[in-house]
Amino acid sequence: MSDKIYQEEAYKELVIKNCYNTLEFLLIKNLDFMIISYTNVIEFNPEIPEDIATFDESSLFIISGYTKESARLTDEYLIFEAGFGNSNYGSVLKIPLEAIMQIVLDEDVLHINYFEPTIKEENFEEISLQSLLNNPENQKLLKKRIEKK
Repeated sequence: MSDKIYQEEAYKELVIKNCYNTLEFLLIKNLDFMIISYTNVIEFNPEIPEDIATFDESSLFIISGYTKESARLTDEYLIFEAGFGNSNYGSVLKIPLEAIMQIVLDEDVLHINYFEPTIKEENFEEISLQSLLNNPENQKLLKKRIEKK
């Protein structure tokens, strides 16, 4: 099979749709499963301190118990809460479906993804400005400054 098929956007969309359908099926059936995911695009809320957990390029996540109960699926993400380290430090993970390399049920691989996820570049200046403007006190200061001009 040609490596070029993995580079086609249509194939990528097909793989993501298959990932979504597989996850939806497993969650509806209330089955425990595992995913292997690239970690460089996972959003953790709150961030996990490095002394509690560090991640390789990819990690295995077991979706069972409370983690499975907390799981939500959107068109683009698998979202769930998990505990890390000896202290079971809680964080909500938001994993892009395109970052899920494998879905495993028992010992069977149900889904394989052959491409790496796209890393979205964020405009950190815009994010910083939005964070400042979200604080009402900062809005008041900005308004005063504009009025002085």
